[in-house]
Amino acid sequence: SVTWLLWDIAYYGNKLFQSSFLIALTGEDATLLDITRASAINAFVALLGYYAAAAIVDDPDCGRLALQQTGFAITGSLFLLCGCLNDRLSSTWLVVMYFGSSFFGQCGPNCTTYLIPAEVFPTSMRAMCHGISACAGKLGALVASILFNLVGGERDLFLISGYASFAASLITFLTIPETTSLDLHEIDKQWHAVLRDERYEGPATDPQYLSFYERNQNRLCRR
Repeated sequence: SVTWLLWDIAYYGNKLFQSSFLIALTGEDATLLDITRASAINAFVALLGYYAAAAIVDDPDCGRLALQQTGFAITGSLFLLCGCLNDRLSSTWLVVMYFGSSFFGQCGPNCTTYLIPAEVFPTSMRAMCHGISACAGKLGALVASILFNLVGGERDLFLISGYASFAASLITFLTIPETTSLDLHEIDKQWHAVLRDERYEGPATDPQYLSFYERNQNRLCRR
């Protein structure tokens, strides 16, 4: 839920204020045609990113977790670079980096923040928990629409988006389990064992499917 919220702060902040982002990248003297052309190319690049995500999201060598974590990290890096180097690089390089953030945003969190909540919860509560996650995302969009309207300069728009993406990448690394190649019935079996106060033994507790926190909780709790 929190990663979806943070992603929608970055994503909807970009989409709702895209004209401000593009003007900051192309320059104040950009014409309406220049901005429209850049916006159309950006949408096409984002579409390519979404198709790329669909092609690799089920690959065990990549998977949901790595795709989301890496997508957040790369997108956050590109946003921060656009913000920090806004007055040092040419508009061409800035626009290329912005297009890159659109590609990796789609080939990553914009796909996985919707997909992962549909898989990590037991069937009996999956719809409710996915709805809560989606609600958190829309709350992020609301926060973005208010926060970005209060921010003074375009540089800060990029920085906020970058910080939100990096925070989401860290939360993904620490707390989100992997479900690629895991039979989702095993999650139900694990949940039913918990309800019956029984010990579950099965693939769902294999370290490759656990989050960093789950793999290390005993050691972390002892500290």
